[in-house]
Order: sequence, then C-alpha cells, then structure tokens
Amino acid sequence: MNLVARRSRRRQRGAIAVLAALAMVAMVGMLALALDVGFMSSVRTDMQAAADAGALAGVGDLMNGQQAAESTARAYVMANAKTRPRVTDADISTVVSVGYWDRGQRSFTKDQTPLNAVKVVAGRANTPMFFGKMFHHQAFGMRAAAVATFQPRDIMLVLDYSGSMRDFNKVGALKDAVTAFVAVLQQSQANDRVGFSVYSTEGQLATGMTFDLARLARDVHSRSADGWTNMGEGMEKGRLELTNNARLGAQKLMVVMTDGMANRPTNRDPFRYVRDEADAAAEAGIPIVAISFSADSDQNIMRQLARTTHGVHYHIAGSVSQQEDELKRVFREVAIQRPLALVD
Repeated sequence: MNLVARRSRRRQRGAIAVLAALAMVAMVGMLALALDVGFMSSVRTDMQAAADAGALAGVGDLMNGQQAAESTARAYVMANAKTRPRVTDADISTVVSVGYWDRGQRSFTKDQTPLNAVKVVAGRANTPMFFGKMFHHQAFGMRAAAVATFQPRDIMLVLDYSGSMRDFNKVGALKDAVTAFVAVLQQSQANDRVGFSVYSTEGQLATGMTFDLARLARDVHSRSADGWTNMGEGMEKGRLELTNNARLGAQKLMVVMTDGMANRPTNRDPFRYVRDEADAAAEAGIPIVAISFSADSDQNIMRQLARTTHGVHYHIAGSVSQQEDELKRVFREVAIQRPLALVD
C-alpha cells in the first residue's frame, strides 16, 4: 500500500511540474504580448502628438500660403515623430492636405475654399517589436490623423476719437491701421466678425459686430475726432456688444486704443471707470489688447487693462512716421495672432 501511494505521489509531482512549465510558458508569452502592446500604444501616442503638432503648426502658417502651410506641417511632424532612438526620416510618412473645415457638418474637404484648415496623416512603418517574433510578427506600422483650423473670433475695437487724435493726424494713422487690420482678416477668410465703439466726450457703439468688414472700414474712416476722453464708456459699449451678441464657440477679443488719458465722465472717477470695465471684461472672459499710442498716452492704465484680462499691451512711440508704421504693424499682428484649435 505504501509503495502504491509513493508511486501515485511521484506521478502527481510529475504532472504538477508539467503544468507549472506550461503555465510559465503562457505567463512569459502574456508578458511579452503585454510589453509589445504597451509599446505599440506608446508609438500610437507619439504619432498622434506628431500629427497634432503638424496640423496646428500648418494652419498657423496658412496666412503665408498653402505651400508654406504644407511645408511647416511636415517639418513639425518630423521633429515630433523622431523622438525615439533609431527612428529615421525613411520610417516616417506624412500626408498634408489643406482645405475647408465645415463647423456645422464637422467635415474636412481638401482644396475647398476658403482655405481654413490643415489635415495631417502621419505614419510610422517597420517598427520592430520586442517579442512579436515569438508569434511570427516582426514589426508593425502605425498611423494617426489630425485636423486643425482657425477658431473664429468676435472682435470689438474700442477707438479713441477724442480731440487730441487730430494732432499730427493721429486719427488718420488709426484709420489706416484699421484698414490694414481688415485687409489681413479678409485675406484669411477665417469667419471673424468685427465691430467698433468710439469714445470722445461720450462712448458710443458705432458698428455692431459684422462679417461685412469693408463696411466696417468705411465706417471707421467716416468719423472725425473731437471732444474729451471717456475711455470707460467706450469700453463698456464694446464689452456689452461682446457679452450680448458673441457667437457660441467664438473667441471674444477687445482691442482698446488711446493716445491720451481718461478724463471723462465728470460724474465719476474716469480711471476707476476704466479699471471697473477691465474687471468686468476679465469676468466675461474677454482679453484686452491695449494699445497706448504716442508719448502722451497713459501707459500705466493700459498695462493694467492687459494684465487684468490676461491680454497684451503695446506701446507705440517715436516720430510721426514711425508711429504710423508701428500702429499698422500692431494691428496686423493682432489680426494674424488668431487662436487655433484641433477639431478632429
């Protein structure tokens, strides 16, 4: 009986050893598979990041033409896809398309005008697997796609038409700068709307936000400068237009320009009025581009506007001709520095 029991135990131990060996092989295989799957997921993430970077960079350069956008997109894909060792240019493929993104249909159409989007398909081929050869898989390929477009903006210009703007024809320089601003927006065809309010002794909504940028430029040119400097009321008119009429999904932006210091209204502190309007704009999510124009302008209050609303401040000084050129440059820069968004 003892002999039979001993033989049975030996057979059991042998069977357990076989099962343990089989289990070990299975565990090693599962571990190898998990490592390769994790590596493939990591490469997929890398390629998606490269495609995203290429699409955003490309659409950001679309203002310089389709060829520039395509070249920039490819360069950014290559720079972001080759972050791992032993990855060469030959391993990366990039297909860049420029076209139109329909926000309503959420669809991209290659070469359709107006050109407002860039699509990138980035691929990586022949990436060796760590343990795939155990399962007869030596390498794998991976692709990722991204579409980026301009985010539309609703912009209110708050312009100084006080009497001091007549000096050295500063109002003429302002009108020319707005014309340059409009020209850039018309070229980009990026679905922006623009309006403007003016301020002198009082503030006034001159033109509500519109797609008709040519009419807006004519309205700006038709006005003359006179009176005092009620910047706060001009800002209030612009802010209310943005908060009441901005489109869902559009970035709100206010551009405030002055050549002097707030000195109206008389029934409240003019500087407190301006600061209160900056606080209200910040609460409404409206960044302010503050432009102080000439050496007599109040740089301190304009810096406060930009800082309070997470905007930016430009100060323009120098000779009359230098100021005219610089004001145009600033308005063009505001037009070009548009928000970009990944949409697919």
